[in-house]
Amino acid sequence: MIQLQSSGSDLNDMALRVNKIMDHFLQRSFFRFRPCDRWQPAMNFYEMEVKYSISLDLAGIDPKQVELHAENNVLHVMGQRLTPAPTGGAGSSRIHVMEIDHGPFYRAISIPEDVDVTGIEAKYSQGLLWIDLPKRK
Repeated sequence: MIQLQSSGSDLNDMALRVNKIMDHFLQRSFFRFRPCDRWQPAMNFYEMEVKYSISLDLAGIDPKQVELHAENNVLHVMGQRLTPAPTGGAGSSRIHVMEIDHGPFYRAISIPEDVDVTGIEAKYSQGLLWIDLPKRK
C-alpha cells in the first residue's frame, strides 16, 4: 500500500507525488495534460490610423474551417483544430506532454464602435489569422 505524507504547507509537492503514483500505475504522465472543452486562441490587437488589425494564433487549422461574424460590436471567431498526432511511426504512441490546444475553439472580441463592419477582411498566413477592421471615414 502506498502512503502519502504531507507537511500540509506544500500542496504542490503533494500533487507531484500523486502524479508520480498515477504515472507508475498507468505507465504514462498525467502531470502536463490540459483537457478542455473549448479553447481560446491567443490574440494581438493593433490600431493604425485607418484600421484596426487582429492576429489570432491558429497554427495547424484549415482556414476554410474558421467562421467569422460581427454582431453588436463583437467579432465572433470559431472553428476546430484536430488533435496533433505523429506520423510515420510503427505501432501506437503514448502522450507524455499535451500543451497544444485542440478541439473546438471560440473567441469573442469586442470591437470599437468606429469599425466599418461591412469592410472587415481576413486572411490566413503562416499559422496566423489576420483580421483587418477598417475605421469609418
